[in-house]
Amino acid sequence: MDHGDPEDCKTAIENIKKLYNTDIPILGICLGHQLMALATGAKTARLKYGHRGPNHPVKDLKNGRVYITSQNHGYYVEEDSIRSEVAEISHVNLNDGTVEGLRYKVKKIFTVQFHPEACPGPEDSAYIFDEFLANIV
Repeated sequence: MDHGDPEDCKTAIENIKKLYNTDIPILGICLGHQLMALATGAKTARLKYGHRGPNHPVKDLKNGRVYITSQNHGYYVEEDSIRSEVAEISHVNLNDGTVEGLRYKVKKIFTVQFHPEACPGPEDSAYIFDEFLANIV
């Protein structure tokens, strides 16, 4: 067991698989991003240096904007393991190129690795919650 390894959350991953097979809208944040990826067949790996602190630049690939985000994790979702029929990359970390967000193709599910609720700037990434609420309606 490696400290903080999301693969160790076996019960949570099994429960997320069950949720994935419903039509319930889901927003995964940080560990939730990693666990949803694992539940849908992707893999995670340990970062050489974890993403810690309130100043990580993340690019939203949909709108091209860069947001300064707050992060606190030591693992990432491996890009090559994401099944293209399941999800597409929505956000990338501009420091190291790691996956920072996934948008699931046939579900109302999206996940982000960063903490949009942390407000590192003037609520830079609060739009994540607006998008999620639009999925619920």
